[in-house]
Amino acid sequence: MESWSIKAICASVVALCASLLGGWDILAQAMLAVIVLDVAAGLLRAGYEKRLNSSCMRKGLFRKAGYFVAVLLAVMLDCSLFNHAPAARTLVISYVIVNESLSVLEHLAAMGVPLPAELKEMLMKLRNRQQEKE
Repeated sequence: MESWSIKAICASVVALCASLLGGWDILAQAMLAVIVLDVAAGLLRAGYEKRLNSSCMRKGLFRKAGYFVAVLLAVMLDCSLFNHAPAARTLVISYVIVNESLSVLEHLAAMGVPLPAELKEMLMKLRNRQQEKE
């Protein structure tokens, strides 16, 4: 295959993905950035604690794929109910950004990165609430 056709296929796939996510604005970019940061921090933590586990990582990647499905559903909801206004999309992406940001901070705290005591306390409370819901 020629290089221009590979580039055209890649560009088409990226454009389709951006379209399905409701555009490539700062929210979508931030969501992708914190998801990548969380995966990287999770890998660093697993290496730091010497407990790398492929099934645990697979479960986390499926959850992250679920985030993209949730955004797609929110975009479809916005198109059908809110006349393309990004209400549900903004809500879902904001939730993902906050959730993944907390996860990154939790990984860093577990590796001994110095964080403010108030932040550590908040993370412990949030983790305990999440474990109670599961």
